[in-house]
Amino acid sequence: MKKKLGIIQVLAILIIGIMIGAFAERSHVFGYADNTPIIPNGTYKTTSTNNWKTIKIKKDLFENGSGSKGIIVDNRYTNRTRGRLIIASQHSGNHSWSYYVAEVKEGWRLSPIVNGKPDHKSEFIVYAN
Repeated sequence: MKKKLGIIQVLAILIIGIMIGAFAERSHVFGYADNTPIIPNGTYKTTSTNNWKTIKIKKDLFENGSGSKGIIVDNRYTNRTRGRLIIASQHSGNHSWSYYVAEVKEGWRLSPIVNGKPDHKSEFIVYAN
């Protein structure tokens, strides 16, 4: 005797599979493939003592507390809790700043990337609102 799956059973399996897949994608079970920004748009205070006491992020634009502006080249997750932030200067030639970003309880911890590695001695925290 052969057992065959009925049409109802096949449809039920497909619907359950689609529901599980949609839930996994929505909750980012397998990571962030949709370029979700790690630091969302907004104005933030930081623990930095120089010009970056406050920062504003608005889509692809960046502005620090002293009014200097930049363009955000990359602001996304690389895995579930970490990501990168790369800012290019709009003046004074070709300058860019790269940061390794990790989510912490208070907001995000930014560590500048120096010679290809994060410099944890110079890191600062961006507080979530």
